[in-house]
Amino acid sequence: MPEDRRPEPYHAFDDPVNDRILGVVLALATEVWLLRDRLGLLEVAISKRGLDVSELIEELAADSEGSAEKVESFIERIMRPIVDYKHTSAAAQSSPHSIGEESELPTGSHSLPAES
Repeated sequence: MPEDRRPEPYHAFDDPVNDRILGVVLALATEVWLLRDRLGLLEVAISKRGLDVSELIEELAADSEGSAEKVESFIERIMRPIVDYKHTSAAAQSSPHSIGEESELPTGSHSLPAES
């Protein structure tokens, strides 16, 4: 009986880190698609019950106070790990460290605060 062998995993990039990032992006894109699909179904279901939810959502979005601040806060939160990394990397490169001195490079654990 022949031994079961798995096919070699597909690699789009030479660097395996980039392959993992691509996997994360594709997984997130799948989640966004599913959420949009479910939201569309929810709007149809509610409209079948006699409420024009699409129009109501548009009205609420137009009247939303502080939406520009919410968007700015959201962008700041999702970009913080990148900005922090660039900042700490630039600082580490511009100031030489002696042997044994602690580096200020990020540890990779970033937490995003909950939106208020």
